[in-house]
Amino acid sequence: MIAMMLEFTLDNWAHHPCVKGRPAIERDVRENRAIFATAGSGEDSVAPVDCPLPAVLTRANGDRVSVIILQAQWSADRSGYVFGAVDQNGKPYVATSRETLILKQPTPEWTANLEMSR
Repeated sequence: MIAMMLEFTLDNWAHHPCVKGRPAIERDVRENRAIFATAGSGEDSVAPVDCPLPAVLTRANGDRVSVIILQAQWSADRSGYVFGAVDQNGKPYVATSRETLILKQPTPEWTANLEMSR
């Protein structure tokens, strides 16, 4: 299940609901806290990433998209993370560690991408 998420702005991204410290469930997806839910995921599947966080995704075509990370889980083989993220217009993304640059705070690139995607 993947749902359309809440929009965010430069001023309110840090207050977007998200999932912390546990795997997402279907209710989290319905209530805009998560992008995906995986049945049977245990606490050990949760990645140590404090959400929400600004990030830049690099898509297959090379485009870079500013998003906020709403959830993070280990990949099935534990070689990296799988992130649930949303762009400022509410479009959901599922991305891997290789596709995602997590930021501690908004950067000029992140902010510029937001301004261009309005």
